[in-house]
Amino acid sequence: MSMDGYTMSDLGILITTCAGAVVLICGAIQKSKCSKIKMCPPECVRDPSIKTEPTGMTPRLPERVP
Repeated sequence: MSMDGYTMSDLGILITTCAGAVVLICGAIQKSKCSKIKMCPPECVRDPSIKTEPTGMTPRLPERVP
């Protein structure tokens, strides 16, 4: 297999895409309510008592004041 047909920008796009995927997966794991995570085989033991902090990115409607 030869790398002659690829440019540095192609390699940069590949690295950026892979890094973005890793960041998204890490963010999803960090925000999950799993108390125990196993990779092989994939398993998540959920603990509903774990509280997650709002990030401020979720749009919320203002509370109604009667």
